[in-house]
Amino acid sequence: MSALLRDRVWIMLSEIAKRGVYPLHASRLGIFRMPVEITEQSDISSISNDLKSSGFKMDFYADRIYATYKWTENGLDQLTQEKLSADLYVTVEIVTGEVVDLIYQIKPLEFFGDYYWVRNYRQKADNNAKMIIDTAIRNTKMGDKLIAHYQKAEKISLESAIEKLESLTPMASNPKVRSATAIPPTSVSTPSPKPMQPSVEVAPKAQVATLEANTTISLSGTGTNYSKAEGPIDPNFKTKRQIVGSFQGIKVWGPVDPPGQLGIWGTQVTVDYDICIADGACIEACPVNVYEWLDTPGHPSSEKKTFMAREKDCIFCMACENVCPPQCVKIFQKGT
Repeated sequence: MSALLRDRVWIMLSEIAKRGVYPLHASRLGIFRMPVEITEQSDISSISNDLKSSGFKMDFYADRIYATYKWTENGLDQLTQEKLSADLYVTVEIVTGEVVDLIYQIKPLEFFGDYYWVRNYRQKADNNAKMIIDTAIRNTKMGDKLIAHYQKAEKISLESAIEKLESLTPMASNPKVRSATAIPPTSVSTPSPKPMQPSVEVAPKAQVATLEANTTISLSGTGTNYSKAEGPIDPNFKTKRQIVGSFQGIKVWGPVDPPGQLGIWGTQVTVDYDICIADGACIEACPVNVYEWLDTPGHPSSEKKTFMAREKDCIFCMACENVCPPQCVKIFQKGT
């Protein structure tokens, strides 16, 4: 079993689902999310080419990459002693963007034909799909970006980050070998150009760009003794926390110790910034454009957050709360 099931970042939630695998009309669906950014067409082409060299059938369209692994099952008809064969396959869809989703669906065996004699089809298809995923992470630019993420988010050495990547991808085919001395500096850079700047330059820049008259909370500071927090947001935080300041008119609930701890932001549209991983689902789901991106350099969960800049425009449709993978969003009706 792939270590992705143990060390996933965030996956879709379902009351009836097993960890990482979901029922889908007689099929099985696996969804994994990686905290790396793949947006450049050159990166998409590079990943596709690297996987093609690993023996997968490749295709890509716009922001999506499709890697297919084919295999043949052989058997024997017990009555006629005729030799039988079945050509099967499984496809992994890699959805690129500010985070990367890796999705696979195990189709029912009947989809391929009346191959009643094939044994352990689902297990083999599941293993093959995870082999594609592990190979995609280990052998492409995603691996370099994930190493950079581990170094920043968990404050670990390059060598430790490489070891973590290797333990995460035990089923990779012809795994790429990395070493702390062999990786060029650009390979372990952060997913987007902004974080590539030294933190001493980024933090003041973000603060100057966002501070306004109704701002008493700073995004920079000396608080770094914090690690990534787990969700969901505490729905009763208003009875347990105090308002410690504001940012562009948005209230902030403490404790706050920037840049490592930022508390919960908002009154009606609230986001726990210590849980937010900046996957952007809430921004895409909001029909009235409440959110925009806010740089939070140095924060262990993510170096940008979804900022409720137009909180007063919220129509309380709950779309953002329902789609948030780490469940860091809580919407309060007016007066609550």
